[in-house]
Amino acid sequence: MRARTALAALVAALTGFLLVATLVPVVLDRSEPEDATSAPEPTAGQRSGVTPAGYEYERPTHRPDARRPGDDRPNIVLITTDDQALADMRWMPLTRRWLGRQGVTFTDMISPHPLCCPARAEIITGQYAQNNGVHTNAGPYGGVDALRDPDETIAAWLQGSGYLVGMSGKYLNQYDATQGVPAGWDFWNVATTNRFGYRNFAMYGNGEPRFHDDAYSSDVVRDDSVRLVEDWSAADQPFFLWASYYAPHGRCGEGGGCDRPPVPAGRHADLYPRAKVPSVGRPSFNEPDASDKPPVIRRLEPVTAERASYLHRQRIRSLAAVDQGVDATFKALRRTGELDNTVVLFSSDNGYLIGEHRYVGKILPYEESLRVPLLVRGPGVPRGEVRDQPATIVDLAPTILDLAEVEPGRVLDGRSLVPFVRDADAVRPDTDMLVQAGGRNDAHPEPWWFRGVRNQRWTFVRWSDTGFRELYDNRRDPHQLRNLADDRRHRRVVREMTRRLELLEDCAGASCRRSFGPPPRPS
Repeated sequence: MRARTALAALVAALTGFLLVATLVPVVLDRSEPEDATSAPEPTAGQRSGVTPAGYEYERPTHRPDARRPGDDRPNIVLITTDDQALADMRWMPLTRRWLGRQGVTFTDMISPHPLCCPARAEIITGQYAQNNGVHTNAGPYGGVDALRDPDETIAAWLQGSGYLVGMSGKYLNQYDATQGVPAGWDFWNVATTNRFGYRNFAMYGNGEPRFHDDAYSSDVVRDDSVRLVEDWSAADQPFFLWASYYAPHGRCGEGGGCDRPPVPAGRHADLYPRAKVPSVGRPSFNEPDASDKPPVIRRLEPVTAERASYLHRQRIRSLAAVDQGVDATFKALRRTGELDNTVVLFSSDNGYLIGEHRYVGKILPYEESLRVPLLVRGPGVPRGEVRDQPATIVDLAPTILDLAEVEPGRVLDGRSLVPFVRDADAVRPDTDMLVQAGGRNDAHPEPWWFRGVRNQRWTFVRWSDTGFRELYDNRRDPHQLRNLADDRRHRRVVREMTRRLELLEDCAGASCRRSFGPPPRPS
């Protein structure tokens, strides 16, 4: 077993007083929801399905010559969900037990490009869309084919430094098996169709393709994770694993929409019968006066409480299998003796709205869409502490590379979060974060749908097709009900936030991390 490293010095640096968990109580709630169950111990490597006919699949390759003698760097496990809102952590007690109680929770983590494919592209590149090329899920500016320099990702950089590198679950949208294995992966079992789903799905199978007709997708990702931990813990080199779960993403129809409720595992079909959807109690639910919102919101009909409640329950039921997968992964790490030498990060690609501002879905620049969980546990990471420093999806790659002591093959736009994990009082100078979204479909084929800037005081957005602007005071109006963009007293704020946006929208590298100083103040 390798010695603790990378974050081992953190304990000595953090003798201070633990922060009180008052900022986001839903994330740190120590109570156990009804029917919370631990994960059954899976049989390592157990999978089901048949091999589809067709071409030969290539197997991932590894470079054993890159191994470092006596390598004592930490293992790194990244666990992500799909469309998980920050409030959904309330129904993941096992994840909170393993990570929240034993690690650090970031309360201001955002997905600056809140959509599946752009967010995953940010994870593997550490770059915003203007630099990695992935603006949306499909079309000329989206999907896996839009990714620039596809061989330059965290997988290739980690593998080249001696890590064993594996992935199971959902990759970039529009990926299919004909594209083979991207550079850097020693284990590659991802969905081979654009719609992963919960049942009846095909996966690459690390060169042995499988169609799973009697398995639940979260359980497949769980079993892959357990098997890799068990197999790779015996190797004399560290490993990186990305467990990319599909839940609680909605089911997709033939027309392309994915707004149907998810399908929970059969064992969880009746969980949480009395669970209340958080959005119904918020002032933004079915926002009564949407006249100051963009056209995409103004034309929406109210969302019924019944629809919101059913969707919410199906979503948290689908997350129960992920919660068990996290539990099984940690038990495998403990069983193999690798728990104390493994950094685990848990997050989501984007948040989700269920009726806030009359909207159901993601991609919009509102807090429910932008904010996602981030929990970190590992050797030397303080236990049960909270961090209020801003963090983004773009910061994950720099953080992973910092832990692994690896240099990137691209210019990174994000920054490592390791200093903030170490120190609750560390100051992040760059608190203005670019938020944006690309054209959604054929009706919006342009590269950008909206672009904006968010800091802890303001969210400012400019819609590309109409020039419509939004400005919200996140401190005084946390539900973002009042658009202040045309308010006379906020002209100074609009001018300054516009200036910051114009400096960030074409940023790259260090220019994405510039400090603008304190948020502007209204007249």
